Amino acid sequence: MTDLLHNPEIETNVGVEVEIDAELLAEAQRQISAPSINATINEALRRLVETERGKRRDALAELREMVQAGEINFRHLDGLHE
Repeated sequence: MTDLLHNPEIETNVGVEVEIDAELLAEAQRQISAPSINATINEALRRLVETERGKRRDALAELREMVQAGEINFRHLDGLHE
């Protein structure tokens, strides 16, 4: 999770100054019990990424279950590309 990957579509200016809601940051720091602002931001981002990955994973699992149950049938799409 700590490996940094370069994606040319995402601008990452590490060390750049940004405006952050001070009250929101303080609340996040209290809830996370983070020792620093940097730790708060990194932990909050990690949790956000994990949450969003979980949502996508759950949606994909639900879609697979629907296909297996016959609720979704992609076979009728085969002729649409012609």
